[in-house]
Amino acid sequence: MKRTNLVKAFAVMAIMAAGAFFVGCANSAGGYTSKYAVGDIVLNDGTKVSYDVAKDYSDEELTNLKAKAIAVIFKADTENNKALGVGLIEEGGDPWCIKDALAYNINISSIQCIKDGDEGNYTFSVDTDGSDNFEQIKEKLLKTNPSSDTDDESRYKAFYFAINYKNAVGSNVKNSVYEDGWYLPTLAELYDIYKEKTTVNGAITVCDKNQLGDSWYWSSSQHSYDEYACSFNFATGAFYENTKNHLNNVSIAIRAFD
Repeated sequence: MKRTNLVKAFAVMAIMAAGAFFVGCANSAGGYTSKYAVGDIVLNDGTKVSYDVAKDYSDEELTNLKAKAIAVIFKADTENNKALGVGLIEEGGDPWCIKDALAYNINISSIQCIKDGDEGNYTFSVDTDGSDNFEQIKEKLLKTNPSSDTDDESRYKAFYFAINYKNAVGSNVKNSVYEDGWYLPTLAELYDIYKEKTTVNGAITVCDKNQLGDSWYWSSSQHSYDEYACSFNFATGAFYENTKNHLNNVSIAIRAFD
């Protein structure tokens, strides 16, 4: 091979090697790949099944799925945030808190979830993550009272349904690694579920549980009026406020998954 051709060959090889190096760097530093997708069904053994796969399961596979399913993902994980899933069991008839509860006539402004924008394109501010809202209620009460009554489950039933979700009949959560970490969602988190309602309800149906329907659902969000908390309707996407001792709303539980 002539010297000039040999030099050209080495040059081409060097360029190709450099290109491969930079491509490799781009891949290793590239975009985040989500572990979960909307509609994924989380099982109590730590595995997951996509809705598209599960809806084509055989009867035997569905029986096994139903015995292990604990949640449906409504918000995929990102580089900075864990995925969020909604539990498959709901409970009606619980108040946000009873009228005698210390939090009834107090405005816990730190857990207000302020809605802005137009229908179908709402944004939320102040408090959008409900995972510590019950703790914030306790902290607020201790600032104005010598003690808090938040340890009394009978006074804050909607919150405790979520906190004790492992005890809900049919939840499949007890004795799994997912026993703890459940909470009552904020208005923003309820809206996130609503945006994915078709897929979420499809996956819930595969698990043989009741779909999120036309009831009003409690949020953990405080309204601007002291004795009111915010609620949400999955059938219409409407927002409302109820006195905290209202008994006709439904409670659900959500949790982060990593």
